[in-house]
Parts: sequence; C-alpha cells; structure tokens
Amino acid sequence: MLNPSKIRIGFIGAGSIARSRHLPNLAVIPEVEVLYVSNRTAESAKKIAGEWRIPHVVENWRDLIAKPDIDAVFIGTWPYMHREMGVAVLNADKHVFCQARMAMNLAEAKEMLAASRAKPKLVAQICPPPTRMPFEPYVQQLIRAGKLGPIVSVELLSHGSANLNPEAVHWRERREFSGNQIMAMGIYAETLNAWVGPYEQLSAFTATPIATKRDGGKPVEIKVPQAVTISGRLKNGGLVLEHHLGLAADKSTPGDRLTIWGRAGTLRYTFGQSIEFAPAGGELKPVDVPGDLKRDWFVEADFIASVQNAMAGRPKKVGINPDFAEGLDYMRKVEAVHVSASSGRAVKLDEL
Repeated sequence: MLNPSKIRIGFIGAGSIARSRHLPNLAVIPEVEVLYVSNRTAESAKKIAGEWRIPHVVENWRDLIAKPDIDAVFIGTWPYMHREMGVAVLNADKHVFCQARMAMNLAEAKEMLAASRAKPKLVAQICPPPTRMPFEPYVQQLIRAGKLGPIVSVELLSHGSANLNPEAVHWRERREFSGNQIMAMGIYAETLNAWVGPYEQLSAFTATPIATKRDGGKPVEIKVPQAVTISGRLKNGGLVLEHHLGLAADKSTPGDRLTIWGRAGTLRYTFGQSIEFAPAGGELKPVDVPGDLKRDWFVEADFIASVQNAMAGRPKKVGINPDFAEGLDYMRKVEAVHVSASSGRAVKLDEL
C-alpha cells in the first residue's frame, strides 16, 4: 500500500555519484522511498538494488518513467541521454533531478527548459557542482555588500592531469557522450554565473595535444579539448580570463583557483583549500567564514524540499540546486566557447 506522506523515487543510471552521494543522502530522509532502479545492464541494477534495498529493478528506463507509483526520477546517466530522459520524465508528469552537466549542447538545453516550463507545477533541477559549496553564501554576501566594489577583473585557473594517459579514454573525453562539455569548464561556468554573473561576450581557443588515445588496444580519436583559454567581458563590465588544462604533467600545478578583483577589495578562492580576502590597500588573508554563511552538500534534501513545496503549492526553489533555467544559462556559455573556438571569432552570448 502506498504511503501518501512519502516522496517515491525511481533511479535511471545509478552510477558512482548515486552510490557515493544521492542514495546514502536520500536514505536518511524519512519522507523518501526509492522504489525503482534501471541501469545499462540488469546485473548492475540488481547489484545496486541489493546494496540499497531498492525493491524493484526495471530493465527499460521508459517503463520506469511510466510507473504510476513514483513521484520523481533521478537521472544519473551521462549527458548524451539527459535531454531525451528529462523531457520524457516531465511529460510523464513527474519531478526530475538530472545529473550534471545539463545536456550535450544548447539546443538540447532549450528543449529541456521548454518542457519544464510546459509543466510549471513540476520541479526540474540539476545537480550542482561541489565548487559552489560550502562558501557560496559568503561569496555572494561579500559581493552584494559591496566589499569588493565594482568587479574589474576575474581570473579562473583549473589545472589537472586527468587527460594525460594516452592508454586510457574516459567517457568525458568522448564527444558522443559528453557533447560540448570540456573538462570542468561547465562546472565553473555555473559557478561563475552564480557568483559574478554571465558573460556578455567571449573568445575561446582550444587544443587537443593528445589527439589519439588507445582504449582496449583500439585507437580512439579524441574530440574533446584538453586545453582551453577563454577571455571576455561580463555583463557587469568585468573582464575575465579562464584557463582549463587536463595535461598538467607536474605535481605542483594541479589545482583550481578563482580570483576576483574589485575596486574595493580582492577575493581569492583556492577550491578545496582556502578562501582569502583583502580590502583595498590590504593583503590577502585567510577568512574564517561564519557558519551561517556556509552551505554544505544538501543537494538531495534540497530537491526533496522543493518537491514538497511544489506539491503544497509553495515556491519551489530551495537551496542552491540550479533549475533548468539556470542550467540553460551555463549551457549558453558552453555553447559560446564551442562556437568561438570553431569559428575563430568573438561570440556575444545573447545572440545564441
């Protein structure tokens, strides 16, 4: 017998992030029941079901979406399935939580947003990146309070070594699975949009120095860039320089750092390590961020609260989960990078 006080969920694609975050965090929410799981193989779905006491395995994801006894669907597949599945879930009158990144390209993101706007009573959200946590409330308050003053310049450096191995091909290096997504660029597109606002115009250059890799002994052409440089202007007038690299061969370089220079102060955030602030004329010093200006990972609880609000007719948005409209905004930046790098010209985002 169904429990009307529960939010009943089905999972399509219960991969690593589902096992490490979504399923354990949903398991401790009393109002949640995970009833169904569908994976690429029945064997993997049965394994997940056994580990997390999910009562039903469904071989075809479309059959899962059609189940009348679920309220929401978590989509944990790679981006190449997000548009088709996300639209199908909404058309089935169910709330949807979509694993990041939103889609393969801007056209797919627009289709997903249109589907969500056609169902305004449903929650349509995307998993946010960990880069936005835990200090997003502090950063946003600092900017709103004018502690940085007008933003003059932004620098984002994201350097890693994930693309170095010529004998290993990750799915993120396969354009047929990830689309126009490039390394962590989409993650930081969302982060920058939330903190300093969107680009007005940008130019991008990309490179793929390891153009061919071997996967299981077979050569694979790599079509996802391994180095990206982006420069441009924000809508608020600030200038931006980004550099993303997946081929840092040394042990000292890897790391992600954001610096925001304003006329009244400077903020530097070394992701996963420290956040520093300097007023005009001062030196950068570590900030002891107050607890009420931190927001740790409450992604699953936020989504469930949003669904509960929607069911009760209250405003849906809870926490920092991006909805499909915010997802479209960062997909517009991803598209602009792709268009600029392909055409060799600067791109105005409002034209896309």
